[in-house]
Amino acid sequence: MGKTSFLDAITSKLGTVVENEESTELHIKTTYYIDDAYQYKIVYFDMPGKERHHKYIHKYVNGSTACIYLFNIAKRSSFEKLERWITETESCDTPIRILVGNMVDLTSNPQTAKNLIDPVSKVEAASLARKHNMEYFETCSVGEANIVQVFDYIFNSLLALVPSPPDPALLMGKNV
Repeated sequence: MGKTSFLDAITSKLGTVVENEESTELHIKTTYYIDDAYQYKIVYFDMPGKERHHKYIHKYVNGSTACIYLFNIAKRSSFEKLERWITETESCDTPIRILVGNMVDLTSNPQTAKNLIDPVSKVEAASLARKHNMEYFETCSVGEANIVQVFDYIFNSLLALVPSPPDPALLMGKNV
């Protein structure tokens, strides 16, 4: 599906990776991102989409600030599994949630597009995002198309959650 490629693209282009851990249940990357005069520590969790990993969802999504639901545009089966992932994580109270259709290059290139059996349309994906009050983005992690827009949306949404001036007492329990 390209989740790891997506994670690699976003962390290599936007930050400095300081820690990288992998297990069969999870891939964790810790990065530092510097914007103006501030340094931010960002931890990314990449969970495999296989059935056996569903038991770990709440363990890692609870307390998260953002959740990216990523699917392969060229592979309808990955899109069809999203509804279950979204439903199972709704109780985690994650303030920022977005839907990302990855591998858009496969549908936009006439050579590869003709070999696709049942790709997911932008209309279908945007409809699912609207249904769950999410923004929808299309990316290609190989060429890093729109990776910056996804990061900017999440980062700016996160900053909007921080009161000005920042007060630790106001941030407690807000997943920020």
